[in-house]
Amino acid sequence: MAKQPKRDKAYYEERLLKDYPAHYVDYIDGKYRTITEAAIACGLKTSRTRLLELKNAWQKASANERREFENWLHAQYGITTPHPVTTSSTIPPIAIDRRLSPWAKSRILAIIAKRHLRKGDVMHEMGFKKLNPSLGRALDRDDRLQPAVLIALEAWLNANKHIC
Repeated sequence: MAKQPKRDKAYYEERLLKDYPAHYVDYIDGKYRTITEAAIACGLKTSRTRLLELKNAWQKASANERREFENWLHAQYGITTPHPVTTSSTIPPIAIDRRLSPWAKSRILAIIAKRHLRKGDVMHEMGFKKLNPSLGRALDRDDRLQPAVLIALEAWLNANKHIC
């Protein structure tokens, strides 16, 4: 796969000079305070919206920060955020902070061994590409799983609950 080109100040300055000389002259004359403003003005870049900033901040927030924000939303505006409902309180969650629980890891590995599967076969059964490494990384290196994979994995475990 080709490496993504670096999109820094020098890149946008060169593009402005080459493709949009009028905007570059305006930048030099002080009409635009920054290269980014000039690049946005001519359409080379799009400005980040507040919604994009909020989504980015939410994804980077820790579980405690998210919980505090949800509490603030509830106290300030009466808004409650929906949380996934567990089917039974006796079954522990398969993941904590999107990392597989020890019992879930051992159960998945036991099913894989009993059915003579590979991790890619499990991904395929869950509706993902066989070459998707996320389950293997979660099992081997304790990597986090995407929410869609966790939901599919929970359904897969439920479908294979009869395997001892």
